[in-house]
Amino acid sequence: MLDCSILFFRRCTALTCVFGITASIFTLSAETLELGRVSKSNPPDAVSETVVPTAPVNKPASVDEIKSDTVAAKTSYRLRARDFIRVGVINENDTVIERRINPDGTIDIPFLKQLVPVAGLTITEAQDLLTKRFSRYFKQPQVVIAIVAYAERRVYISGYVGRAGPVTIPPEENLTLGKALSMAGGILARGRRSDVAIKRLKPDGEIELILKDMRKIDSGDEPDFILQDEDAIYVEDSRF
Repeated sequence: MLDCSILFFRRCTALTCVFGITASIFTLSAETLELGRVSKSNPPDAVSETVVPTAPVNKPASVDEIKSDTVAAKTSYRLRARDFIRVGVINENDTVIERRINPDGTIDIPFLKQLVPVAGLTITEAQDLLTKRFSRYFKQPQVVIAIVAYAERRVYISGYVGRAGPVTIPPEENLTLGKALSMAGGILARGRRSDVAIKRLKPDGEIELILKDMRKIDSGDEPDFILQDEDAIYVEDSRF
C-alpha cells in the first residue's frame, strides 16, 4: 500500500514538471513574437550623412558687380592722381581693369591701347569720355567707373600750432583752413592769427603765397578758405 502511494506521488510530480516546462515555452514564444512586432514597427535609425560645405570659388569681379562692390562716389567728387579705380563695359568682362591713376592724371586702358586723361573729371564725366572711346568697338557701351581706394590727400601745418605735422583731407570732402588748424590743435596764444600763410604749388610749377586773417574767418566776416592737396600752412610768431 505504501509503495502504491509513493508511485502515485512521483507520477504527479512528473506531470507538474511537464506542465511547467510547456508553460515556459509558450511564454518565451509569446515574448519572441512581441519583440518581432516591435522590431518591425521601429526600424533602426538611418545613419545621417554629414554634408561638408563646398568652399566658394573666387572669381574676378564682373562689371555688373562694380556698383555694389564699392561705395558709390558723390557726383561732385573729381578723380585725382593716385586714386585706385575699376573701369569696364557692362557685359564685356574682358574690358574690366583696376588701375591707379597716374601722377599726370591719365589711366592706361589696355583694351583701348591708349592713355586716357581722367583726373579732374567727375565720375559721370569720366564715364562719358570712356563711353565715346569704347564706342569704336561696341554698340552703345555702358561704361562703369568705381573708386576702389582714394588717393591720400594731405596738407602740412607748421609754426605756432598745438600739433604741427600733416593733416589728412577726408575723401570726397573739402578741408577748410579753420578745420585744418583745429585738427592741428589750434593756433597757440603766441601765434599770429592775422596773417596765416598758405603756400600752394600752381600747375605751372610756381609757388603761390596766400595770406588769411583767421580773426575775420572766426567772426564770420570772411568765408573759410578751402585748402588743396599739398598746401603748406605756416603760423608765424606774433612777437615779430
